[in-house]
Amino acid sequence: MPHALRREGETTMKHMAVITSPPVRSGRESIPDGAITGNGDLAVILGNSPVGLRIFLSKTDVWHAVENEREGGLRPVGYVDVPVPEDLYRRYRVEQDMDEGVLRCDFADGTARLRLELRVAADENAVLIEAEGGFPGDPVLRAYDLGDVTGRNDAGTEQGVFCVSRHFDGEDCLYETHVFAALRQLDDTRVCVFVATNHDCPSPKKAVLGKAAALSPARFDALKASHEAFWKAFWEKSRFEVSDPTLETMWAASQYYLAVTARNPGFPPGLYGNFITVERPNWHGDYHLNYNYQAPFYAACASNHPELTDGYLTPLEEFVPRGRTFAARYGCGGVLFPCGLAPKGYMTEFVPGIRYEFERPFMGQKSDALHAADIAVFRWNATRDADYARDRAYPFLRECLDFFTDYAVEENGRFSIRDDAIHEVPYYRKDFDEKDCPEIHDKNNVLTLGLLRLCIPAAVDMAKTLGVDADRRKTWRDLLDRLSPFPTFIRRGKRVYRYTEKGMRWNNGNDVGQQHIYPCGCVGLGSPEEDLQIARNTVNQRKYCFLDGNAVSSFYAIGARIGFDPAYMIDRLREWNRQTTLPNLLHDMPGGCLEYCVVNALALNEMALQSHQGTVRVFPVWDARLDCEYENLRADGAFLVSAKIESGAVRYAKLVSEKGGTLRAAFPAKRFTVTVNGEPTALTAADLARGIETAPGDEIVILPAAGDSL
Repeated sequence: MPHALRREGETTMKHMAVITSPPVRSGRESIPDGAITGNGDLAVILGNSPVGLRIFLSKTDVWHAVENEREGGLRPVGYVDVPVPEDLYRRYRVEQDMDEGVLRCDFADGTARLRLELRVAADENAVLIEAEGGFPGDPVLRAYDLGDVTGRNDAGTEQGVFCVSRHFDGEDCLYETHVFAALRQLDDTRVCVFVATNHDCPSPKKAVLGKAAALSPARFDALKASHEAFWKAFWEKSRFEVSDPTLETMWAASQYYLAVTARNPGFPPGLYGNFITVERPNWHGDYHLNYNYQAPFYAACASNHPELTDGYLTPLEEFVPRGRTFAARYGCGGVLFPCGLAPKGYMTEFVPGIRYEFERPFMGQKSDALHAADIAVFRWNATRDADYARDRAYPFLRECLDFFTDYAVEENGRFSIRDDAIHEVPYYRKDFDEKDCPEIHDKNNVLTLGLLRLCIPAAVDMAKTLGVDADRRKTWRDLLDRLSPFPTFIRRGKRVYRYTEKGMRWNNGNDVGQQHIYPCGCVGLGSPEEDLQIARNTVNQRKYCFLDGNAVSSFYAIGARIGFDPAYMIDRLREWNRQTTLPNLLHDMPGGCLEYCVVNALALNEMALQSHQGTVRVFPVWDARLDCEYENLRADGAFLVSAKIESGAVRYAKLVSEKGGTLRAAFPAKRFTVTVNGEPTALTAADLARGIETAPGDEIVILPAAGDSL
């Protein structure tokens, strides 16, 4: 199919951030502002040093594993200081090239110039640094030593290679972490830093020293070549072009930052990814299960990068044994999770010896484990991968639902979920007293009701596909059939969703009162008009809708799911970007960091393609002011979809079936033609709405008749 936005012979737009001022936040705040690149495990973040450029090193598995809210959390590895003459450094210019995974530094003053290129090798934990014409001075590697550091640092030269290390061990640590970094200057123009931990290999010091000592020009070039091949293949998996260059770049940034942070299957990214340039990042940089851990992955499968969710379930699976003990305190099977997790089965919000020692980590909520299952549901729906269901998704989902089948209370022929707060109960306040906090006893909050409606059908579907747990399927269907309805009430003369049936009625902050729309998918364009109107009334009355200071990751998807005015949403999205975007395309927001990288991609994906209610809808809620073409977005049922809209008219849609099965589709033109594997058919809109059967590999192309438009 032709490109929507590129003339014949015109190259695709480069996706990059151009930074023209030295960073001011890197090394000082949890959210850095220096240019970032990485390989999904190891990342580099640019900052400033007394001699010029500072290259911070951060890795997903460097945790100080102390289970106490006052200690523990992700830790930076160290940094490399590269001398840059002051007169050049004042002319600061860095390109964060997301298409190639490269940082290009260009410091120039008249005829004097220094050009540097930095890569984190895609297939090796190695930082490749090149200086055109040579380095002005020797780059220096140090273990992180800024501020109130924890653990132990060490440094020394062995085998002619300089190596630094950090060690987090001792009797308070639930497990040990040892990280080593070795710097080798190959020649006047090339430096490489190798990094490894004891989670990578049994002898990380030996590994980095050996790789550094064995580094050759040929090996350096091979690492560059494989890096280039990785990023080329990554961007070929899907494409999204839109006539607003900023929105297109931000869509790309969402994919880029997930690839930079989420390729270590044992240590997925937490709140601050692997952008750690301070010793104590906010909330320990942990996995917050209210929605924060999940949000960065919301668009991964729809953008056709399900592989970036490979490690998502790992810390959840590791916590299952403890989750079972917590569930047992309520006399239930399955698992109950706290809000804050870290790798290998420990929690970060635990404060021993306080009055509410047990209650504090859970903050009155019962939904955290179930909420964390949503990405596994998304991946199953989008890929129909039976191996993933059998080995990962279904076992975890079963644990989550086993808790609620025991915990749900039958009353008057329906099931209710009691004592389940929709917002965090502030046990962290020093003056907290349960008597002053009635939301502890919230009943039937819309989030938990929505999560059950999302997860039960997926679990039943997986179990049926795998041929297991017939009795459980029956129990789950009964729970779903008799689950309490979403509560509503009249507010300002309009019927809106009530946050709980009993307890909190409304809250102007955050989005949890609308998360039954997204990510839960319980209201959409295929819903009864009455439900859609209630949802629209609810969103209309949100004081900070689309520009909220917290949980904005879901709002645009919520709006798209209910057919909110697309032009209004695009204008608000542009304003949000204007207010919050840092030079490196992260967002300066009060809650978390990595979660906000998804906002633009999720908004655009949902406006351009929806499939969560069993029907593939092409450009269902699109701003006609924008032209757009996308290729290989992923729809539920394992369909890859490509489509184009130009001047308000949808020009084509192409759907490829990966796994076969029934395809139901809604195409916005009134009259169109359909071909299957290149052969014309007599299929009509009614046929597509009812569904057609596909085989793996089938390609369905829909073309509108002349003159048809949205």
